[in-house]
Amino acid sequence: MFPRISLTSLLLWIAAIAGLSLSVISLLKICSACSETGQFSILGLDFGWFGITFFAVLATAVALRRRFHTAELLVVLLLLAAAGAEIRFIWLQKYVIGEWCPVCLGIAAAVSGGCIALWMEALVTKTNKGVVMGNRLKRMIMAAAIMVAGFTAALFGVRQESAAAGLDLYLGDRQSSTVVYFVSDWFCPVCRKVEPSIAAMYPDIARKAKVGFVDFPIHKETLNFTPYNLQFLAFEKEKYLSLRKALSELSLKTKSPSPEEVQTSVAPFGVKVRQLDYADILYGMQSDLSVYRGFGLKGTPSVVVTNSRSKKTKIFVGDREITREAITKAIAEVGR
Repeated sequence: MFPRISLTSLLLWIAAIAGLSLSVISLLKICSACSETGQFSILGLDFGWFGITFFAVLATAVALRRRFHTAELLVVLLLLAAAGAEIRFIWLQKYVIGEWCPVCLGIAAAVSGGCIALWMEALVTKTNKGVVMGNRLKRMIMAAAIMVAGFTAALFGVRQESAAAGLDLYLGDRQSSTVVYFVSDWFCPVCRKVEPSIAAMYPDIARKAKVGFVDFPIHKETLNFTPYNLQFLAFEKEKYLSLRKALSELSLKTKSPSPEEVQTSVAPFGVKVRQLDYADILYGMQSDLSVYRGFGLKGTPSVVVTNSRSKKTKIFVGDREITREAITKAIAEVGR
């Protein structure tokens, strides 16, 4: 004979097992929204690994809740805090990722189911013991406080991968000590003229050196395109040149593109415009500034070929100097 299990315990077990299973699935990144969620971490852990740890602890607490008061209390704390955190997670899906993830929503449903089970148990306990209104109010306040604590932890504990580790704004051979910076302005006529040449020479240069594309805002409207350029450099490296061309074509139509206009221009490449936080944008702009000021550049288009070890540097300015032959020769020279 199997031991009898209460409805509350059954629901708690279902919540813990469902959450654990869905957390494992989230690691597989089976949908585009899962991949987007993978760009975030909570308390330094991938969402999937955090979920596995959380629901494993919850399952252990559920198994021991009838034997130890501490385990029973832990179940309540975990589920209420998770319910508060889920408010933040759902907000991220709606307003930052912009896409609903069925796996993440399933985890939210598991947490909600566990909270409902606790609520049902509390109702029965109160009815049997005749708990007075004062105690009810006290428990409600404590429950709300735990949820607020969970929400706060998620608010400050969830970080986008780039914000936690710094944006990787380089293409090509990112292990190379030789770096080639293409410095341009989105509204510079000569920059637009040399773009096809840069796109043609890029594959060969990328095999030999680390490559950076730097925005130098000679025209201030360039700053309206910089956040999107940073995003594509950081997260869409394989498609960057195509996306760069799309942004360049968009700059011919508007000086202040909306997210919707950018999304329309890059949609043919299967790319979704994401929202970078302020820290990421500031980091990227400071990185650009350190290049064009650090090398004393005065105009665009410019190309800087430098070696981080030898400190040898070659600078080319204008469409006449920026050629495949000149840059290839410079890479060989500074790398010696």
